[in-house]
Amino acid sequence: MHKKTQTRMKPEAREKQLLDIAQVIFIETGYQGTTVEDIAQAAGVTRPVIYNIFGSKDAIYLACLKRARELLDDYIRQEILKSTDLESRIRSGFEGYFHFVEREPAAWRFLYAGGSAVAGPVAQAALDMRFNTVNRITVLFNELRGTVTEDQILMIAHSLSGAGEQLAKWWVTRPDVPRQQVVNTLMNTIWNGISSHLNKQKT
Repeated sequence: MHKKTQTRMKPEAREKQLLDIAQVIFIETGYQGTTVEDIAQAAGVTRPVIYNIFGSKDAIYLACLKRARELLDDYIRQEILKSTDLESRIRSGFEGYFHFVEREPAAWRFLYAGGSAVAGPVAQAALDMRFNTVNRITVLFNELRGTVTEDQILMIAHSLSGAGEQLAKWWVTRPDVPRQQVVNTLMNTIWNGISSHLNKQKT
């Protein structure tokens, strides 16, 4: 990899540039296979520039992760805001997630494609971010509160998150399948189970 000539940039622009570059390298070589020197060379800066902004490889990895996950959460939230009842909120959540997969393929790969496996404290921080996303999904299920426990709502949210992730991993290998067909199939698969809890309220 050829070292580029270092250019002066505003701090915000430099941070974004480093995150963009680091995300690509983490995807391509994994967390363990990536060094600060790799990121510095690709960005055309010295290692101290990266250390001054982020402090460590762990920190730049977690900053990439936080940015990608916030982007995902924004996609989901924007769709859910259009909805009023439980069924439409769940469908909108799926719409938001698969829009993210379609429009932000690099961010999705960074979060889910497995190229950036980590361990130790970084892995725990990554898991905490992932669980925070699932915790936000629980707000979809206000109609179920009082019928099922909070633990059951968490289990439903984790199930939806996992189902969406696995289906997306298949879908990126089959770009010929329309996004709406993917969303409809997933929604039709899971809605009967969730709606059964609503039916319990009516009996």
